[in-house]
Amino acid sequence: MERQVALFSDLWTILGAFSILSLCAYAATRALWGRRYRLPPGPWALPIFGNLLQLKGKKGFYYYVRRFKKKYGDIFRLKMGVHEVVFVFGHQHVQEVLCKNGALTTRRPNWMYIPNKIFKGKGILWSNGDTWKALQDVLKLAQEDSRVVTSLQRYLATEYDVFQSHVKDTSSAYDLESLIRQTSFNFLSAFLLGKRHGHGDPASMNEIRNRLAELFAFTQSGNPENYLPSLANFERAKINRAEANQEILFNRFREIIQKKRDNPEDPPTDFLQIYLSNYEQEGSKNDISEADLLQTLIDMFTAGEVNLFMSTKWILMALVKYPEVQSKCRSEMRQVIGQGQRVQSQDRSRTPYTVATIKEIQRLYSPVPFTVFHCPIQDIQVGGYDIPKDTFMMIDCKSTCRDRQVWKDPDIFNPDRFLGIDLEGQLPERCFSPYGAGPRYCIGKYVADMFMYSLVANILQNFKITIKHPEQPLSFEDVYCLFGLQPVHFSEVTLVPLE
Repeated sequence: MERQVALFSDLWTILGAFSILSLCAYAATRALWGRRYRLPPGPWALPIFGNLLQLKGKKGFYYYVRRFKKKYGDIFRLKMGVHEVVFVFGHQHVQEVLCKNGALTTRRPNWMYIPNKIFKGKGILWSNGDTWKALQDVLKLAQEDSRVVTSLQRYLATEYDVFQSHVKDTSSAYDLESLIRQTSFNFLSAFLLGKRHGHGDPASMNEIRNRLAELFAFTQSGNPENYLPSLANFERAKINRAEANQEILFNRFREIIQKKRDNPEDPPTDFLQIYLSNYEQEGSKNDISEADLLQTLIDMFTAGEVNLFMSTKWILMALVKYPEVQSKCRSEMRQVIGQGQRVQSQDRSRTPYTVATIKEIQRLYSPVPFTVFHCPIQDIQVGGYDIPKDTFMMIDCKSTCRDRQVWKDPDIFNPDRFLGIDLEGQLPERCFSPYGAGPRYCIGKYVADMFMYSLVANILQNFKITIKHPEQPLSFEDVYCLFGLQPVHFSEVTLVPLE
């Protein structure tokens, strides 16, 4: 017994000494950096954990970061476990990082635990060098190809027919969230793989969807293993599961790719066919490996589905909150397109008020505040502060959409602000940035705009968007999940068929 007590006493002594040494090393490092650089301000941090414990709570990471913004300003730094992270808010500073210094800030920290151990720096999100540029080129080409767009319009028509039939089926209750999620996934599947699946369809596609969801939940950059890698020693089973899911998904995608090689489409009508037709032979020259292509499919599916899903929910909620705007959008479409007629993505130019409304909702309620991490490839200056090479940077593009230096009455909902203007020519550069800005903007913006306009416009044509309990105002309370801002009370939204 005495020996055990002595052993525990020795252990606590070692731990105490280690904590003191860590604290001294951290203080010394900050002091040395402080002499060399004019670093952004920030709070004192604990050894090992840094400021992580101050970022936990019911509302989620984003809201606790904003508390530090109130105290330290638009540029500040926090110690998140083993990483020092600089946060950047405000149009001027975001523009400085992503556009003025855009060529210097495209690097991703693929040496973080999850990007390194699981993704291995592959794919469109976490790759560096020329790889991400080559992948971005293929994805952009596919989204701008008229044959792909025409095919996607047909898929969207089919998706909306299925969506509408479920909502109008009075024999069973529908789950609006599930319908939007299913529609989002099918649309991405059509774009990436050239196939959709029904709501009770093949096990292989459902398996892909379920494994993608499970992999996404573990591999977000907000997971604690990225900031405290030692935690991975206690999460081995979860990590093994993530790696197994990734390999199974790779194999499923390989099967689909091989079928496309054996039966090529002419002309190509999806991303994979565009790649196989135009880039496969050149892939190795552009540093696109098979793993990069397969991981890009995972990246586009996971980030894309959640973005489409949450953005659509916020659009529908805003149309409930502003019923007069909802009515005006519906009147515009019925006047221009005709009552009961199918709305296509090419109708955007004919329905400027509806497009302006969606943009204004994105400006106010974009669900994704932070870009993926950026790291400068050399020392840079932002807002008068020094940002050393390889510093992790989190950029809040949402703040540019409410910057009072740029927007008149930024907290007031006003779709008219987007009418009759050229976003690039009549507004300060990149002040409307729901998809980020600079060289490494969100490459899925083109298909995202197509999806949200087509789905929302067709819902407006056929349904009144309202709430289940009209006597109670719809709450816009949200929480920050691992990806973005999630509305808490979307389950109150319902669709009522119009005569």
